Amino acid sequence: MKKTISIIILTTLILIPLTACAQTPTAAQPQGDTSRELDHADFMGHTIGIMTGTILDVVVEEEFLGTVAFYSDISSGLEDVRRNRIAGVMADLSIGIVITSKPENQDLQVIPVPGEWFSGPMGAISLNQDIIDRFNVFLKGIEEDGTLEDIHNYWLFDNPGSDPAKRHIELIGENGVLRVGTSGVGVPFTYIGANGEVKGLSIEIIERFAAHEGMDIEFHVMDFAAMIPSVMSGKIDISIDSMTITEERKKSVIFTDPFFYDYAGIIALKSIEDSEDIIHERVDFITWLRIGVERNLITDNRWMLIVDGLGVTMTIAFFAQIFGTIFGAFICWLLTNKNRFIRGFGNFYCGLIHGTPIVVLLMVTYYIIFGTSTISNVIMAIVAFTMLTGSGVARSLQSAISTVDPVEIEAARSLGFSAFKAFMTVTLPQAVKRALPSYTNGFVELVKATAIVGYIAIQDLTRAGDIIRSRTYDAFFPLLTVAVIYLVVTTICVQVFKLIVKRFGT
Repeated sequence: MKKTISIIILTTLILIPLTACAQTPTAAQPQGDTSRELDHADFMGHTIGIMTGTILDVVVEEEFLGTVAFYSDISSGLEDVRRNRIAGVMADLSIGIVITSKPENQDLQVIPVPGEWFSGPMGAISLNQDIIDRFNVFLKGIEEDGTLEDIHNYWLFDNPGSDPAKRHIELIGENGVLRVGTSGVGVPFTYIGANGEVKGLSIEIIERFAAHEGMDIEFHVMDFAAMIPSVMSGKIDISIDSMTITEERKKSVIFTDPFFYDYAGIIALKSIEDSEDIIHERVDFITWLRIGVERNLITDNRWMLIVDGLGVTMTIAFFAQIFGTIFGAFICWLLTNKNRFIRGFGNFYCGLIHGTPIVVLLMVTYYIIFGTSTISNVIMAIVAFTMLTGSGVARSLQSAISTVDPVEIEAARSLGFSAFKAFMTVTLPQAVKRALPSYTNGFVELVKATAIVGYIAIQDLTRAGDIIRSRTYDAFFPLLTVAVIYLVVTTICVQVFKLIVKRFGT
């Protein structure tokens, strides 16, 4: 145990300083002529990053004649910009302005894309025409009385580079609950603030709409690319973010009237002349750690996101392992059954599960098996991972059972034991002992596999790290924090199972 802890500490102390050094790059080579300000022409033919789910890939390919690099969040793209892997990241111009106005992003600038190349209205989406109609009536009202302009000014212009406080809006809930989908990573339209609260320009609009309708709100934070499928499957009533209204998207969902009009901009490194005043100092480990903890964990109580996310991760893993063990015992019965049809069905199931990528299995569970269900997303994830775990447990038990000496079973039968009693007394105890090591490894892999549940709007440990990255644009510290937590948790699990294996013997 002491040796394992020492390895964890040593690994952490090695990785963190290396990461700290990687966070302090020298000024990157700019695109185009360095004697002048960059403009959109300097990005012609280059690789430009965009967020998955947006429609800006068309602009990159048709107008810039460049190559598209897809990212799940802007912070990952910006890190590649700083490492000269891509020329820039294209996003909504208003988002780019907010990002580059932050002190920690003083090495970045946003270059507007010509309006004739891209300009688009933003709207909310739903499949419920009644909700769309009521939202449009509400939107027209706040536009006429100046409330909409006030919302725009508050989140975009009154507090440049800062994090405005969420304005309190009373939600009564007497007319039900409105299920709202949002990405939570699109500053300033939607993001996670202090104590895990969802806020931003789009969020204030939807909360005012809910208050107007006498409803409460249930937010579902998910990947940007998952919002349209979630609406189409009926998982949420309405989704609001920074989604551009297009004719192609209208074929799948119903858009509200626009609540904001925006252009596009490319976030890139400043030219060498502009970057000369930007100091990229290498700080010592203690200073880097202190700054990282303060920015990524202390500010806005972001550590609570990590704690809550870890709780969700372990809840899914724990219950999936329990139910997966029970289900696996049943599948093992199928695999060892004398009936060829039953045995074939068991083999088919295990082959199907093992041959399906985990993320696809999760999506099938969420969008197809529970396509019209309103049960908790966490329960859906538990079901998906129960199917996965059950298959693994079944194969392990089947293999362990096959290693039991048939002579022992025959001896038990000769003493008058029934087939069932012989199995429970002789075969099963030995099989369980021999399957325990693989069972331990299976649980550790299960804990790590739950990192994908963010695809179905679950805020687990990995998703918590992504949310923090979207706020601080620190590409390393949140990831390293999450990695260390996974390492510690899985190591503890391994040690616990080792004690169990030692207790029962091998």
